[in-house]
Amino acid sequence: MTGRRWFAVRETAPGVFLIAEPGHVNSYLVLGDDLALLYDTGMGIGDIAGEVRALTSLPLLVVNSHHHYDHRGGNASLLGVARDFAVHAEGAESHGAPAPREWLESYAHIAHGLREKYQALRALDIEAFFLTDSRVEVRPVPELRRWRIEAVRPTRLLHEGDTLDLGGRRLRVLHTPGHSPDGLCLWEADSGLLLAGDTLISGTFFAHVPGADVPDFAASTRRLAELPVRTALLGHNLRHRESGGFVVDVAEAFAAVRDGRTRPVVATDMFGTAAWRHDFDGFAVFTALRATTPGSPEGAGR
Repeated sequence: MTGRRWFAVRETAPGVFLIAEPGHVNSYLVLGDDLALLYDTGMGIGDIAGEVRALTSLPLLVVNSHHHYDHRGGNASLLGVARDFAVHAEGAESHGAPAPREWLESYAHIAHGLREKYQALRALDIEAFFLTDSRVEVRPVPELRRWRIEAVRPTRLLHEGDTLDLGGRRLRVLHTPGHSPDGLCLWEADSGLLLAGDTLISGTFFAHVPGADVPDFAASTRRLAELPVRTALLGHNLRHRESGGFVVDVAEAFAAVRDGRTRPVVATDMFGTAAWRHDFDGFAVFTALRATTPGSPEGAGR
């Protein structure tokens, strides 16, 4: 399967392109006058390098929002294309290993199941609701027996407050732990644009997996809610774009989870892992079952 059939690409803000693997992960290409920045590289299933080069010939800086495989899967395809691979210094060592075969096989199974569920939803939708959008439908899954996510060593380490100058636009690095210790967002003050990675998503937040931390999530999202966000671009799900009001809602939700002010139920994530599920208006939060009180610090790892 070619990259063009796997990715859904469109301009989502001035000079910013969504490069989505619908139902899986969202990456974003930001164009400056002198430099392009690719925020995350996706699953490594399609040819994201080809997608980038179809949009720009500018020198390229790759920034990974965090070290998880689904956000750095395309790094290897960009070797020889990207000038630098930049990550938060907190997670540099976590980029040193490829994705294990067990994880790839598990995710391949999930991807096929996701496509089947989407087809069933789409069939019902066509009959009555007309809510889905064929431009961003969950794609058929290609043959994945040779799928690999290779390790690519970072060439640049980022820290809180660093400025990335693309020529004509400047993005500031925000260290936002919570989903993972090395999480980072990029903030463009001039436009009110926030590239959020997995610090903000429109589905279920994974605050129950090793490395995640609910109090950190609450602090990071509260910090983002204090910014004058006009547009937040999210790391997952078909609903990839939200306003500043959504950021405030997420911050309030994580404060409620942290403080034990929710009534969670036991549920399972896409990998079959049991967790507490805290539901809110338009999204949910998973926290670890081992917490003595749902949402307490000792139960909030990824």
